Amino acid sequence: MEAAPHDFAKLGVGEVAYVKKVELNGEPAFAVHGADGQRLVVATDRAVALTLTRQNDLEPFSVH
Repeated sequence: MEAAPHDFAKLGVGEVAYVKKVELNGEPAFAVHGADGQRLVVATDRAVALTLTRQNDLEPFSVH
């Protein structure tokens, strides 16, 4: 059985989040994205981004 692309996109939703370094107003920041790619929050500190992720019962993964 082959999975459809929209099924694949749902994997990990509500379970994992991805933390990615971004730029916010010209300054370094860290964006937290849900498994479906939706941006959930942006923090100015990586530790804060990871803490917010865990406080919302998501397992954080770093994206480079």
